[in-house]
Amino acid sequence: MTKKVCVIPGDDAMPEAVNPTVKILEGMGLPIEFNKLPGGEDSIRMYGAAPLPKVPDEIKKAIDEADCTLYGSNSNKNFSRIALGYLRWGLDCGCHLRPIKYLKGARSALKNPEGIDWVIIREGREGLYVRTQGELKDLAPLAHVLKDRDGKPLNWQAKGTYALRVTTEENTRKIARFGCEVARKRKAQGYPGKVAVTDKYNMLHINGEYFRRIAEEVVKKEYPDLLYEQFIVDDFARRVVERAHDLDVVIMPNEHADVLSDAASATVGGLGFGYSGCYGDKYAYFEPSAGSFPRAKGLNIINPTAMLLSSVLMLQYLGFAKEAQRLENAVKAVYEEGKVLTQDQGGKASTTQFCDAVAGKL
Repeated sequence: MTKKVCVIPGDDAMPEAVNPTVKILEGMGLPIEFNKLPGGEDSIRMYGAAPLPKVPDEIKKAIDEADCTLYGSNSNKNFSRIALGYLRWGLDCGCHLRPIKYLKGARSALKNPEGIDWVIIREGREGLYVRTQGELKDLAPLAHVLKDRDGKPLNWQAKGTYALRVTTEENTRKIARFGCEVARKRKAQGYPGKVAVTDKYNMLHINGEYFRRIAEEVVKKEYPDLLYEQFIVDDFARRVVERAHDLDVVIMPNEHADVLSDAASATVGGLGFGYSGCYGDKYAYFEPSAGSFPRAKGLNIINPTAMLLSSVLMLQYLGFAKEAQRLENAVKAVYEEGKVLTQDQGGKASTTQFCDAVAGKL
């Protein structure tokens, strides 16, 4: 059966990476129908500038009718931002897979990046990203239950703001099981079969400890064949740089994973290598995990590697495992050859020249 993919090109320089990537995918001769939505300024002309009151009906319909969505990063200028909200919360795609994998020939911030190959599992719906926030004075009526770590009332009349961090048992168990399934698949391929959990559970002794405890329970009780580790998040940040070769699968709450995946990408080549798959029970979308690179808009210099490798995850999801491997191998071959690399990798190639080189390897 023909698969349907909704393509949201995103903002700023991102369509310059999305469009040639889709061209490569179309050239692979797969039974995939791509529904390409407008991006950048075209989308603003059609639907107006953000903030929009809701996802335009045509956009929602295009997403719903597709088997998955290929998504370019947004800059909150058009419908892309609220479309992302619909994908993540409306379709419950909250299990985020962010591989950290070095490709031979890439320029890394580390002296010896060879062999780095691990995965961040990000809970994508809650934590601080429920975005419930406001002024401190609004919490004054709850002063009898909201106290500091020593049990003393806080000064709710002080000028300032608050943000709510939410951790639910349901979503924590879900992301822990997702991470364990990833670890099992990797173990079958020769990886250690090791799951680590990280959070600031030493200071957030209720909320952070709850995330750690639930995740640990899932790993130890439901997946006894896997090894379990835990790290306080600041120690884990050190390990991302100093001991990246020891990592396998790491489960993190939302905001920690968002921050540390960008830091981790520097160890394997930079933000141009931050790719991801975002999964729900019945839907998934695939996107670069970095931003839309507004400074590069119109220059044809954005590194499309993250977009291409996100597409590899998409092909796997759609059931095209062999073709996914072909595409990944083509990207690897371009880096190993080292002749057609983008500026961030020390080369002189444009985005389209890099994509043409990948297509040539296919």
